[in-house]
Amino acid sequence: MNVKLILKYFLSFIGGIIVTGITGLYPYPTEEIIGAEKWGFPFYWLSQVIYPGAEKIINWSNFLIDILIWSAIIILIVSLIDYLFAKTRVKRKE
Repeated sequence: MNVKLILKYFLSFIGGIIVTGITGLYPYPTEEIIGAEKWGFPFYWLSQVIYPGAEKIINWSNFLIDILIWSAIIILIVSLIDYLFAKTRVKRKE
């Protein structure tokens, strides 16, 4: 396998983890359970019932799905940018 491709997948996975962590900072807009806060996007993966001393609950399956979704989005963006730059490099050589 190409080292550049492995690096692209690895960095996309790390980027997916970072973006997922950042989405955990902002509340998920939902009203299905009154008195509960949820964080994460596109799927909430962190929740807490609002009362003193309540623990935050991590939904690990949603957390992993979010990482995979954000990693796939980053791979698509990086691949598109790589494709567009490859086209401009070919045009410059001609």
